[in-house]
Amino acid sequence: MNVIIVKQVLAVVLLVSVHSLTWAKEEKASKSPLLITLSQKHIVVDAKGNETLENVTKVKPGDILEYSAIYHNRSKQALSGVKASLPVPKGLIYIKQSAKPSAVQASTDGVKYAAEPLKRMEKLPSGKEQEVDVPYAEYRGLQWQLGEFPANKQVTVSARMRVIETETAKSPEELVNPNSSK
Repeated sequence: MNVIIVKQVLAVVLLVSVHSLTWAKEEKASKSPLLITLSQKHIVVDAKGNETLENVTKVKPGDILEYSAIYHNRSKQALSGVKASLPVPKGLIYIKQSAKPSAVQASTDGVKYAAEPLKRMEKLPSGKEQEVDVPYAEYRGLQWQLGEFPANKQVTVSARMRVIETETAKSPEELVNPNSSK
């Protein structure tokens, strides 16, 4: 499957929250002031440790992917309250502190977000409670507060994820949407 189709399928799953837009809510999606372009690349490391980003059509466990979303305010006015989001699909694990910009929030449920690393209280065998880090394998979404987004500007957010799926090699869109191959 070619990369353009992969991008289109992944763009559908991109979670976007835009609050307090000065644009009319009745505007059709094709006239939306916010254009989002999603891409994914395979991270390849050569013998010298140099990284390159390559197009990817098939993935296997252990592969590292970089997801990027370019947010473009196409309007002639600033947008406020813009939040950029990237899902962490099942079969992938977010790589610790790989998000750019680094001021990212993470979520285990796609609803409640907090600064990375996520924390939670766990009960010890003694009955005491202790704050612990949430394992990165439990992260399901990433979010950036873009705040005031000037007219005709672009912002890129990205994160790296490792393929942990144990089945045979799959395409990136099959990891995001298991029904895409049917």
